[in-house]
Amino acid sequence: MIVLTGASSGLGRALALDYAAPGRMLSLLGRDGARLGDVAALCRARGAEVVEALIDVTDAAAMAEWLEARDGIRPVDMVIANAGLGGKAALAPRGGESLAQAGALFAVNTLGLVHGVAPLLPRMRARGAGRLVIVGSIQGAMGLPHSPAYSASKAAVRIYGDGLRRLLKPDGIGVTIVLPGFIDTPMSQSLAMARPFLWSAERAARKVARDVARGRRYSVFPWPLRLSVAFGRCAPAIVSDWVLALSLRRHRFPDDAPPRRGQP
Repeated sequence: MIVLTGASSGLGRALALDYAAPGRMLSLLGRDGARLGDVAALCRARGAEVVEALIDVTDAAAMAEWLEARDGIRPVDMVIANAGLGGKAALAPRGGESLAQAGALFAVNTLGLVHGVAPLLPRMRARGAGRLVIVGSIQGAMGLPHSPAYSASKAAVRIYGDGLRRLLKPDGIGVTIVLPGFIDTPMSQSLAMARPFLWSAERAARKVARDVARGRRYSVFPWPLRLSVAFGRCAPAIVSDWVLALSLRRHRFPDDAPPRRGQP
């Protein structure tokens, strides 16, 4: 069985459809009932057995109860912890994120991901098998001024995945950390900014599934953005700070006044 959170839209939807096949059971989690139902129907049309549930990943008790119940019906072979908050909701206002905004980002992107993984670890360890697919963001590799809290929430995901991989390897559990750049999803479409090296959700899902099948530790894409981030991490702080400061000059903050007619 495959458990997939954030399955109702974007990368999660594309992953559900990519994994849907005869003889495969998918347990799909989401928060939009209509969209999740549509995804489930498409997966069933491809021959998969599908169970869907509307659960907020920030609800630790509900997540644990549902995951343990699903594993009791059929052992969970793979968890794809994909649910996340981003897009326009992740952009910081000019003075920085409020406590409420930062709290929501960490609650969903970091703790919500842990809620989708931790309840199944004892069961996977007892079986000596399983795979965790931890979906973060390439933005977690460095703190961007456009969204400091989002960057931090995704950095925590990457570090958590690294730690789990090293901890659980002796128990036969593999971990793949997914660090995508911009994917053409409703979430990223809410950004009023450039999305360099944009990938379709379908292309991203194929890449992730291929890397998971090969047992890769990381699935990072696209490569030009990966190189840019690697350069930013290796460059002296004064250089990366200067480059990122330049990127803010044309950035429109969420709390900025709307532009006048004729103004860019």
